[in-house]
Amino acid sequence: MGTGLLLTYVVFLCFLVMGFCLVFVNAVEYFGGQIGMSDTAAGSILASFGTATPETLVPLIAILFVGSGAAGGGGGHGEEIGIGAILGAPFMLATIALGVVGISGAIGVFTKSRTSPNLMLEPGILRNFKYFFTFYPLAIIAGLIHSRTLNIILGIGLLLGYAFYVWKTLTLPEPEGGEAKEEEEEHASLWFNKIFKFKEPPLWLTILQLLVGFVMMAYIIFIFAGKLGDLSIALGIPAVILSLIVAPLATELPEVGGASIFWTLRKKDTLALGNITGAMVYQSSIAVCIGLFLTPWVLTKDIAISIILAICSAGIIFTYYLIKKGISCWILLIGNVFYVIYLIYIL
Repeated sequence: MGTGLLLTYVVFLCFLVMGFCLVFVNAVEYFGGQIGMSDTAAGSILASFGTATPETLVPLIAILFVGSGAAGGGGGHGEEIGIGAILGAPFMLATIALGVVGISGAIGVFTKSRTSPNLMLEPGILRNFKYFFTFYPLAIIAGLIHSRTLNIILGIGLLLGYAFYVWKTLTLPEPEGGEAKEEEEEHASLWFNKIFKFKEPPLWLTILQLLVGFVMMAYIIFIFAGKLGDLSIALGIPAVILSLIVAPLATELPEVGGASIFWTLRKKDTLALGNITGAMVYQSSIAVCIGLFLTPWVLTKDIAISIILAICSAGIIFTYYLIKKGISCWILLIGNVFYVIYLIYIL
């Protein structure tokens, strides 16, 4: 397969992954409404788990199958693709995903659909940042020390830490009324119900859409991971760098599109930012565990720089949150700057 045709095929697979991610995410959002979860819990756990699932599948499939050639190629770059995909996800979330939420909020301000540039957030969002800054630096520590025993200990610690985070989020009291609740719109309708046309979609239909989206997404990612390794060989670009940039574009776009364009413009700010920051917590704990348990977890300089830039981007936004007691769409734009800086560095 020629390089041009291979690149076209990878891009096509990206769009297929994205499409089934959105089917999955729509079902997750509707499921949260059906069981009565708060926006903080639905955004930080359900929505982030839904949109983080494809990012988790990419490294898992790459490490377990691509390295052995079971995915139809890949040149044995499974571990490199896996590590790049694991660390590319939180990097993209902490930079361009947050930045695009800022752009969407700014559009709302300019079009007068928003009365203020400040996002309407429940307090739980602040806690998401705290857990991210607790978990994510551990990835650097393990990558510098290169101890298999330490990797296992840190991995177990991250699993327990995420379980504690989920418990704390689920037990948070839901805030009453207020401007944020009054201005929000209702959850989106279930897409599969456009076929069945129930007055109120039953729970089984939501679960069916979840399963269909998940299975199709997993199958396409299986093919995608193998072709990404082949593309790395064809272009002469290290697989770990290619996967850090390309894989998140396919798997993180549901967060970027769903959160910024879909939720922020609908004034569902807690869902939007909860989705992204909740996924940041998930990716810095559960996803990192995959690398700690299944790979030697050796980080290159380029990967380390992406981690540092992600921490800087999220750190500036978090500091602003602490000082101003809220987040403005303008400060979120800083994420785009850090993403561009990394692209310039790589290129």
